Amino acid sequence: MKKLKLFPKIFLYTIGIMSIIVLLVHGLMYVMLPSFYLDQKREEVNTKAKELMVMLKETTEEQAVEVAEKYAIQHNVNITLDVNGAIYRYQGFTPLDIYIDPAMEKNSASAPPTVEIHAPQTEMTESPQVILEKKVFTNKENLPYGLHLMLNIQPVDETKQIVFRLLPYSIAISFIISLIAAFVYSKAITRPIKNILRVTKDMEVLKKDSFCVVESEDEIGMLAENINSLYDTLWNTIESLEQKINDISDVEKEKVEFLRAASHELKTPLTSLHVLLENMKYNIGKYSDRDYYLGQAEEMVMESTKIVQNILTTSKLQTLSQEEQKEEVDVREVLLETIESYKILAKAKEIQLTLQIEETCFCYMNKDALKKVLSNLLSNAINYTDKGKRIDIQIIDGRLSIENQCTPLSQEVLAKIFKAFYRPDFSRDRKDGGTGLGLYIVKDILTHANLKHSFTPSDLGMKFIIECASRE
Repeated sequence: MKKLKLFPKIFLYTIGIMSIIVLLVHGLMYVMLPSFYLDQKREEVNTKAKELMVMLKETTEEQAVEVAEKYAIQHNVNITLDVNGAIYRYQGFTPLDIYIDPAMEKNSASAPPTVEIHAPQTEMTESPQVILEKKVFTNKENLPYGLHLMLNIQPVDETKQIVFRLLPYSIAISFIISLIAAFVYSKAITRPIKNILRVTKDMEVLKKDSFCVVESEDEIGMLAENINSLYDTLWNTIESLEQKINDISDVEKEKVEFLRAASHELKTPLTSLHVLLENMKYNIGKYSDRDYYLGQAEEMVMESTKIVQNILTTSKLQTLSQEEQKEEVDVREVLLETIESYKILAKAKEIQLTLQIEETCFCYMNKDALKKVLSNLLSNAINYTDKGKRIDIQIIDGRLSIENQCTPLSQEVLAKIFKAFYRPDFSRDRKDGGTGLGLYIVKDILTHANLKHSFTPSDLGMKFIIECASRE
């Protein structure tokens, strides 16, 4: 039974239960029908006797005889009426000779009377079975009445034989109906479960558009909804993991590129330094002027140190982003703190620095990281703005923008501007053009903080925009 599938199992269980019910019902009917039949007939005789007694109470002796006679014929009952000692008999069915023991009549008015029933016998008939009901009362003239009402019934054995003959047909019909009902019921119960089974097989192989059709609000419908919800959650998790994997892959690629670029940037000054020191060591040509070239060597060391410090800063900020030490930061407050140190540099280059803040602007990130972003952006804006030009800084509609007056960068340069160690102006000396890590650090921090940003040409020159959140 355990190896059977759901449909035959439910069908067999259902037909088994219904078969037991059919057999029990028919067995009880066969056993209880005769007694139930007799009880019904006794109740019928009692009802008729009471009904006739009520009618006779309101009649005279002459009227009582007529009423009893009509009642016997109309209701097919035998009536024996004792009116003040006068006996009247009325036959509504097979004639019966009834003898009533007068002594018993006098001894007990309420006890069942002793009667002898005599009926004509033939070879084809049996003695009829009767139910007798006795009523004793007085009429409106206070005359004593004795009423015996008898009802002919079919023999109980004959009734049982009829029921027994009908039982095979009744049981057969009940079994056929049970088979049909069990089949329909099993189909109705297993159909949604089979659909769920089919869909879950598709889900097992991660078929994208698989879902269970919810056809009801019962437990099976709830199961289908739960499976759909579980599958949606699974797919969302898979897509999220795929996105995380792609992000990690991109980060790893960026790290590899960064390390390659850092190695290249460090290799150049270190190689130059090595050549310089070796020439100084052997007093080759102009390198015999040790004092001058020691100063050159010191500048190369400072340049390499600056590159290393920027690499360490980048690594530190990435660690802060990964540890998610974030808070709600007031961008206006951080900007005002950071810009103070750059006002002197702007004044030295005679650059006009304008500040316009119309509302409070917030972002959710590490405060030190935001300071680093603003510091790099302000430093780049001042370094790449010519003397006598201007820089506009605004916080409007939840946006922080830093726009400097300069020659707009080409699309080719903009495509590489956020790469590590990239310098758009190759004519600049290395010490003036920076390390090329400023915008790379800015992009890395803003990406980890999920802040949208852009660096595009504008009417004034170039504009860097950070999307924040405004608060009224």
